[in-house]
Amino acid sequence: MSEKTIPIGEHAEPRQALWTSLLVMAASLPLMWHLHWQVNAFLVLIFAVRLLAVRWPSAMPGTGVRILLTFAGVANCLHGYHTLAGQDGGAALFATMITLKLLELKSKRDLRLVTILIGFLIVVQFLFDESFSMAAYLGAIALGVVALLAHLNAGFRDASARPALRVALNLSLQALPLTLVLFVLFPRLNAPLWNLGFERDAAMTGMSDTMEPGDISKLVVDGEGAFRIRFDSTPPARDQLYWRGPVLWEMDGRRWTPGTPPRDAAAGLLQAEAPIDYEIVLEPTKQRWLFALDMPVSAPEGAFVTPDLQIISHRPINALKRYRVRSALVYRTTEPSPALREFALRLPDNITPRMRALVADWKTQTDTDWQLVQRGLAFFNREAFHYTLEPPALSRNPADEFLFETRSGFCEHYASAFALLMRIGGIPSRIVLGYLGGEDNDIGGYQIVRQSDAHAWAEVLIAGRGWVRVDPTAAVDPSRIDRSSASRLLGAGASVRFDLDDASGIVRFVRGLRLLADTLDAGWQNWVLDFSSEDQLALLDRMGLGALREYGLAALMLVAISLTLAVVMLGLMRDKPAEDPLDALYARFCRKLARAGIPRLHHEGPRDYGERVASVRPDLRAPVSRFIALYLPARYGTVDAAHSLQPLKAHLQRFVPRRRPER
Repeated sequence: MSEKTIPIGEHAEPRQALWTSLLVMAASLPLMWHLHWQVNAFLVLIFAVRLLAVRWPSAMPGTGVRILLTFAGVANCLHGYHTLAGQDGGAALFATMITLKLLELKSKRDLRLVTILIGFLIVVQFLFDESFSMAAYLGAIALGVVALLAHLNAGFRDASARPALRVALNLSLQALPLTLVLFVLFPRLNAPLWNLGFERDAAMTGMSDTMEPGDISKLVVDGEGAFRIRFDSTPPARDQLYWRGPVLWEMDGRRWTPGTPPRDAAAGLLQAEAPIDYEIVLEPTKQRWLFALDMPVSAPEGAFVTPDLQIISHRPINALKRYRVRSALVYRTTEPSPALREFALRLPDNITPRMRALVADWKTQTDTDWQLVQRGLAFFNREAFHYTLEPPALSRNPADEFLFETRSGFCEHYASAFALLMRIGGIPSRIVLGYLGGEDNDIGGYQIVRQSDAHAWAEVLIAGRGWVRVDPTAAVDPSRIDRSSASRLLGAGASVRFDLDDASGIVRFVRGLRLLADTLDAGWQNWVLDFSSEDQLALLDRMGLGALREYGLAALMLVAISLTLAVVMLGLMRDKPAEDPLDALYARFCRKLARAGIPRLHHEGPRDYGERVASVRPDLRAPVSRFIALYLPARYGTVDAAHSLQPLKAHLQRFVPRRRPER
C-alpha cells in the first residue's frame, strides 16, 4: 500500500516505529553471536540507517536503494554461507530480511507484520542456545512484542508504553496456566519438530583425542562448563576425581595419538571395589567418547567400554547428553597381551642419548619397576621444574628440550615426558586425557567440571597391579607453581589441584552469582528441556492413570485445558471493571425512552437523540432537554461529574415518559 493510499489513522507513529526497530535489534543481538561477521556488518549498517532516520527522516532510503540493499543482503548471506538453507544460512537470511523491513515502516500494517515476525526470530534463537538465561532474555522481548501489539490495536490515549505493558503482563499471566498444562500434557515427539536434516558444521571447544605441547594449556583458559555430576552418595575426595577420557598409545616424536593398539579380548578390570554411582550431564562435544570417573565399571545405554577402559558412545554427542555410570575407586586391571605390551613400549625416532642416560642412571639405583616410577617422580620434584600455563615454545624435540632445557610446562609436558622415560626404562606406558577435580555447587547440589579442569596423566604397567595411574604434574614442588599465569589466564578459576587465593569478598560474590546462574541452567535443562514422553507417562502412573497411556494423556490434557480456561474466564468475569455512573444513568435514560416508543439509533449521540425526541414528542421536550443539559457538561465538559450525579439521578427518577396512544 503506497503512502498516499494509507487510510487516516493508519500511519505508523514515529514512537511505535522506533519501538518496533528496537525490538528487532534486541531480538537479533544473541543471533549475531552465531552469524558470519559480514552478515553482522550488514545488519549493523541497516540498524544504523534506521536509527539515523529517527532524527533525520530524509536519511531513509528510497525504493530503488531498498531494492539494491535487498539484493546485496541476499548476496552477502550467500557469500558467507554458500547457501540460503540450513540452520546457519537460513537464520542469516531471515535476520537480514526482517532487518531490511525496518526501512519501510510506513503504516501500522507494516508494524504489525514486523512485530509478528519478531516472534519467529525469537524461535530461531533456540536453535542456537536453549539456556535459561537466553529463555529469560527472549521472554522479556516476547513481552515487549505483546505490549507493542496491544499499543497498535487498542488505541491508548496515553502515548507512553506503560498501559500497553500492563495489558501485556495481564495477558501473559492469564496465558501462563494454559501454557503449563500444554507443556506438561501435550504429546512429546521423540525427535525435534524443527529437525530438517541439516547439521551445523561449527567448531566446538573441548577435549581432543590427540596431544602435543600447548594443546591442553590452550584449552584450560576456557572457563566454559564441560559436564555436571550428581553423585548418589558422598562424593569422593578431590584427589580421586580423575575423569577418564581418550587413551593415547602412540607417539611420533611430537604428538600423542590413539594409534591402533592390538586387540586384547582379555583386557579390562580384574578387581573392582568401592563402587560409586553418579549421573553426568555432558555438554555437546561432537565426539564419541564419554567421560567417567576412573575407573568405569559399566557403560550407559547406547555406549560400550573399550579394552583400555574408555566409554565410547555409538553416536557423536551433538546435543546435551545425560547418562549414568558406576565406577570403582579401588581397582586392578588385567595383564595385557604380549603384543599390546610391546605396543606400549614403542619409542619415537627422536629419543636422545641424554634421555637414555638419565633413565639408565635411575635403573642402577632401583630394583623394581615401581621404584623406577618413584625415581621419575622424584626427579620432577627435586629438579627445577616449574608449572606454568605460559611455557616457552618448543621445537622439533619437545620432550628432550622440556627435560633438560626449559623445564617449564603444563600437564601435557609432564605426562608426555614421563611416559617416554618409562618406555625407555622398559615399563609400558600410555597417556590418558580427561579432567581433574570439579567445582562444588552447593546451591544446586552437584559438581561442575569446566574446560579449565582439563588434564593429562600417565598410566604405567606394573606387574601384579596392572595399569596404574601416575600423575607426574602433581609431583612438582608447590613453590614452583606459577600462580600468576593461572590468575591471568583461567577464565573460571584455577584447577582444584592448584587453588588460587579466593579470599576476596568480590571474588566470592561473583563466584556465587556464577554458581546460581549455573544452577538455574541445570534446573532448566532437567525440568524443561529434558522433559520427555517417558516423564509424561511416569506422571500418569503417579496419578493412577498409567493404564490409559497415550489416550489417558490426551484425555487428561483436554480436561485440564477445559478446566483451566473455565477458571481463567471466571476470573476475567469477576475482574470486569465497574460501569461508569454517568454511563449507567444515560443508559437508564435511553431505556425509558425506548419503552415510550422512541429508541436511540446506533449512530446518534446524546444531543442528536435529544433533538429527535423533542421533535417527535413535543410534550417531552422540557424534561429531555433538562437531562441533556445536565449530562453533556458532566460527560464532555469541565463540570465535575461527581456534582452532577445527584441532580441527574433526581431528575431521572421524576422522568416517567409514557407511550403515546395510537390513534
